[in-house]
Amino acid sequence: VVLRSWPLLPLCAALALTAVISTVALAQPEPTSNFTSFDATSAKPVQLGYYASANKDCTPAPLPKIRVVATPKSGTLTVRPGELKTDQVAGCPGLKTPAQVVFYQARAGAVGTDHVVYEVTNPTGEVATYDVTITIKDAPKRSSPAKDQKI
Repeated sequence: VVLRSWPLLPLCAALALTAVISTVALAQPEPTSNFTSFDATSAKPVQLGYYASANKDCTPAPLPKIRVVATPKSGTLTVRPGELKTDQVAGCPGLKTPAQVVFYQARAGAVGTDHVVYEVTNPTGEVATYDVTITIKDAPKRSSPAKDQKI
């Protein structure tokens, strides 16, 4: 079972997963391409996706490999370890498995559009390409309380 999240909106509370039953492939499968966009500020990282794998017996499988194809010009792409917890995989209630979590963070003062492309290769060799456009907005300004206002 390969667990892959389609890129998520930063404020989305639920984790959307796609479960794919892994099979032995006779030939290398064609890569799939996923195009998406996100809004970001330099104030905080934006989660682009979770990537994890599990065996048919619900035990953790090797982590997918993540490779950056096109680096961002106005920020950084970071892959951090995480843990995926879900009840969305049939036959695997309460599944917990290690995950790779991809984040983007704009550099301080950056505004405009940035772009990144990365590939995720699962343990069966299936490659998914993620082509992400990021719109970088000004970080919200912190307002100071009025002179007569009590905090």
